[in-house]
Amino acid sequence: MTVLSWLVFVPLQLIWLPMSLFGAILVGYRQIVVSKRLGVSQTAIEVFNGRWTMDLFEIRADGGAVALGKVLPNTSTNGLFLCLFPLWVKWKIAGKLSMYPRVVERGHESIAELVTARTAYFDEVINRQASQVEQLVMLGAGYDTRAYGALEIGGLTVFEVDQKNTQEHKRAMLRSAGLDASHVTFVTVDFSRDDLFERLVAAGFDPTKATLFLWEGVTLYLSEDTVRSSMQQIHHNAPAGSVLLADIYARRFVDVFKRKAGDATLGYTNERLGFGLPMGDRWDQTLRHFVESTSWSPGQTYFMGAASPKGPFMVVAEMVR
Repeated sequence: MTVLSWLVFVPLQLIWLPMSLFGAILVGYRQIVVSKRLGVSQTAIEVFNGRWTMDLFEIRADGGAVALGKVLPNTSTNGLFLCLFPLWVKWKIAGKLSMYPRVVERGHESIAELVTARTAYFDEVINRQASQVEQLVMLGAGYDTRAYGALEIGGLTVFEVDQKNTQEHKRAMLRSAGLDASHVTFVTVDFSRDDLFERLVAAGFDPTKATLFLWEGVTLYLSEDTVRSSMQQIHHNAPAGSVLLADIYARRFVDVFKRKAGDATLGYTNERLGFGLPMGDRWDQTLRHFVESTSWSPGQTYFMGAASPKGPFMVVAEMVR
């Protein structure tokens, strides 16, 4: 069936190319221009699109993303499907994933697997820690739908923390999608001015309970000083048994996207890149020193792209209090 899938895919991809281009333009316009108009994050939509794609190809069930995708004005799941249709047909015929999206051996991830592999690694730690903690705090939650059926975290008290525009838009879209958010406490924070833990405690956060802090897709948009101070603040306010789960990027990865085209695209919605660690030959030691310098202890790590001669381009890091 693999050979048949290729025999169908190649001519279909050529014939379908105008539709794929139309879909890509539609998705790009909504992600960048409409997000700018709404005053929300375009990179949060990039992650959302990846999660929706994972559900489409049955890599990870995410009914919340499917429902939310039908109403979000700053993406187009129809456009995504137009882009992915030839690959979807190939997958249906072959019965296995190839090209995109795909699941690869750990350490062999490429940039194409950034969202899919990162999501899987975050989920793995969340699932393992869910029975060990009592609260889940999602920092910069964006359009994450883990709290709406993607993961079994029903036993946890869930807080979603984000800036006003993104959070208000998400809540409106959750209502439009008919998704129940009554089990989630939304905390609006201006990270440049507000005290995060004052806001959390005022919203019902219990600083005596072990907590899993989920900090996904955020550190690379901050300065190193801000990342360090944020990690130290969380450590200072979290009890023993708490966990900080974050993704940290190699400096070379950040530098690539700081170049003119990438910088201009991200700058359109004020999301320019900042912090990255120098992940050379001793990337594990570099991460350990950085984590320990902020008072945390390293836990499980997932260095993506570690099999490359250049070393990993990022790491999903579990840090333990």
